[in-house]
Amino acid sequence: MKKISFLFTMFFIANCLSAQERNISTEKIDAYKKIYLTDKLNLDSKNESKFWKVYNLYQDSLKQNYRQRRLKYRKINLDSSNFSDKEYELYINDFLNYEKKKIDLRAKLIVDLKEFMSLKKTSYLFRLEDDFRREMMEKLKKNRTKIKVKKKSGLSKGALKLSK
Repeated sequence: MKKISFLFTMFFIANCLSAQERNISTEKIDAYKKIYLTDKLNLDSKNESKFWKVYNLYQDSLKQNYRQRRLKYRKINLDSSNFSDKEYELYINDFLNYEKKKIDLRAKLIVDLKEFMSLKKTSYLFRLEDDFRREMMEKLKKNRTKIKVKKKSGLSKGALKLSK
């Protein structure tokens, strides 16, 4: 029964993602990721809630770390031609601190997951994250290609469906 409900949910989400014509919302991506990782890691109900509590905290920390860096260095991306060596040194040092923070966050995730999940599954999680990222990129590329074809051909939505 669990597999049937999982397959139905996967079909529903895949259908929603493929039917999307604009940018896919982060909520849909997060929902798909949750189903994807839960299934692939074969999490039981006891460990599933623990896993998602720890993993979501990790993801939120990564996002916050990225936002801080992005806001701080938007100026450099706009015009760095007038920067002194000292300003570049500060930028490089901050960049290294950003990368160290990412590593520290991943290390904390591993320590937290070790309490209730095997190291094998934890290691597998990192591979699954990469697989998920690649899968989503492929879906986004296909989605963009469909939109470009539709715009170039001037077909309406109904005509595009009929031509398939």
